[in-house]
Amino acid sequence: MIRDFQTWNNTIGEASQLDDLRGLRVGIEAAHYLDHRLLNRPRISEPLVPALGGLPLGFWQHIEEDLNKFAQFQIEPFFVFSGLDIAKQDDPFRSRQEGAAVNAAAWHLYDNHEAEKSVQRFGESPYVTPEDLFGALQSLLTEKKIAFLVAPYSAWAQLSYLEREEKVQAISGSSEVLLFDCDRVITSWDLEEGLFKWIKRGKCVADLRKYVQNAEIADETFVDACLLAGTHFLPTLPNLDGPNNRNKVSKISGAIEMIMSHGRTGHAVVLNNRDDPIFQRTNYVDRYRRARLAVKHHPILTTDGKIQPLLEGQLPNDSHEFIGQRLPDEVFYYMSRGLVNSRVLSWRAASEIVEAPPIDGGDGAAYQDLVSTKLTPLRTTAINLLSSSLHNWYQHKDIDLKCWFKVDQTGKHQSTTISMNGLPEWRKIVDTWNVKEATFKDVVAQYEPAGRLGSAILALQDSDFVAKSVSKKDVNNPLSTTDEILYNSIWRFLVLREYIDHNHNLTAWGKVLKTAITALKGKPELEEAVVVAIELIRLGVLNWDLDMFPYNGAPMRGETRDRQFNLLVSRVAGLGNLQHKAIGFTGPLSQHLLAYGSIVNLVRQTLRDLVEVAATQMFMGAFAKRDLTNLSEIAMNLPFLLPNNCALSIAVKSYLDELITDPDPTSANTKERVRETAANRYFPQALDLIGDLQTAGQLWDAVYDGVKNSGSALKESEKRQWAEANDWLIVRR
Repeated sequence: MIRDFQTWNNTIGEASQLDDLRGLRVGIEAAHYLDHRLLNRPRISEPLVPALGGLPLGFWQHIEEDLNKFAQFQIEPFFVFSGLDIAKQDDPFRSRQEGAAVNAAAWHLYDNHEAEKSVQRFGESPYVTPEDLFGALQSLLTEKKIAFLVAPYSAWAQLSYLEREEKVQAISGSSEVLLFDCDRVITSWDLEEGLFKWIKRGKCVADLRKYVQNAEIADETFVDACLLAGTHFLPTLPNLDGPNNRNKVSKISGAIEMIMSHGRTGHAVVLNNRDDPIFQRTNYVDRYRRARLAVKHHPILTTDGKIQPLLEGQLPNDSHEFIGQRLPDEVFYYMSRGLVNSRVLSWRAASEIVEAPPIDGGDGAAYQDLVSTKLTPLRTTAINLLSSSLHNWYQHKDIDLKCWFKVDQTGKHQSTTISMNGLPEWRKIVDTWNVKEATFKDVVAQYEPAGRLGSAILALQDSDFVAKSVSKKDVNNPLSTTDEILYNSIWRFLVLREYIDHNHNLTAWGKVLKTAITALKGKPELEEAVVVAIELIRLGVLNWDLDMFPYNGAPMRGETRDRQFNLLVSRVAGLGNLQHKAIGFTGPLSQHLLAYGSIVNLVRQTLRDLVEVAATQMFMGAFAKRDLTNLSEIAMNLPFLLPNNCALSIAVKSYLDELITDPDPTSANTKERVRETAANRYFPQALDLIGDLQTAGQLWDAVYDGVKNSGSALKESEKRQWAEANDWLIVRR
């Protein structure tokens, strides 16, 4: 947001009835909408989201209510999501670190039994951002058949373009939209009262004139004033935070005064201060130039699928200095439909992965080792496969990994170079998967009611199908049906994770996965959880280590073995979901289990990257028909889309901990009493706690079955630990 914009908006913004938008198509910036209508809306905001991870529990209900309200007024919402970030941030770790610090303070209060203050502090945390909810919103919009678009870079420039092309009749978004060509911007919605608030760009300019003796203010001058006031693209001009400007009505008023008295351009203002030590230390002159050019020449996706700057034909030759390295228009098109996320494209375009602290704070060595070392092979596989369809320069360009915890003695963050050379030729390996529906339809149907993920895995135990599945690209008859693309994307993903070998046969780990999926006995809602569990086992992080994190909240009752068994069972349960009313969470918390949830979601996110890249490469290589109209539907049906919270993990831990307080923890009466107590006292807003505990047990059974029958894939000592935990659990279920 333009700094101090809210104060400005309160004085010159206007309010209107929703009925004034009846029959119109409104372009809505998704991040701004999620921030104002969900994360920071006092009546429905959920303060404990930073304590649980995952999505707000009322996410689906609240968004559906808004969509229904739009429909009631015949308003067609068209959501626009931001893609790659064109602004190079001073400190890419800062926002997450600030949020993690607030979370840490809240946990300190919780550990000191100051529950109310703890909840309040969690509610002040800025850790959870709109971008964390993008996938969920895209999923819901696709389900409701409401169009959306992911812009190549900022949503603000894209919205401006869409209005200019008359693809939308109004714009809703953050104040940064004013940096681009637009007439007016809807700044907030009050759908309950049937109102919306908006601001007119011309009125903003007129208001600024009173600070410069009513002089004319050109459009370029207005944009400069907004930038120097402080925006996402550029920090506030240092002079505006000085003692002579602290009494200004707003930063933008001070900015316009400086501009009009120093050559009438922002460039003149920053050049006039270039010798100032603060300007030199922050490289402000160069940053201003980059920001100004990024706004002026911002890339957008045109209606005919091209990526071009707002000012077509005027792009400087050194545009990569302020936009970044160019990616093909085609890959931006797939991103625009949600098929591939901006995170993995940013890694490739910037040749850099930046890892900020997770929601729990990231103090555990297990998480740090995972993000800095263990996940590197998975990430290089995704980047390698993506790069195979890009310019040759990308195919051998190394990646720098920068983690928040790796700093030198001066506090500067250190990078580790990840080589992209000498990797397997994944493209040649996955390109043998081009199975037409006529070939797989009957075999996957044998495994109903399993979902796509489960039936894709189970089909691989059929030797006849495996023999037929080895197939070449048919340029005259590419993959085109939804099932063809989804199943082949899944099979290619399984190849990338080496569950399938080059001959399409199950590997040792593939057989473990097949066994675990078989044990689910047709429960598609648990298939993703089983795959993630097997991945966690392969990575060596699904265990009973009580000291994995330096936080409170691990099982605390019984002997050491009781606590270890409880922890392993609870960690598996955390791969599932607790059904809860669409209101803020009510129940005990655990920073320890939240930290494990950070590991779960990091691995899940990495698997999502792989499956998205597998699907995208299939299109870019012309293995699939490129002009499909249902790309968003395909994207939202690929696995591993949505994050988990740790609520079910906490519920299972609490149940098992409570049993131990009884002299006879395995009796039927004790178990029934503890279940009822947990449902009514500890988790009163859970919809079906007893049913969720049973689901956690079914998930455990499936994963344990895979472990038990893992052969040489898993060490005997590890299998014994699982067997002991299973024996302990059986009599307590």
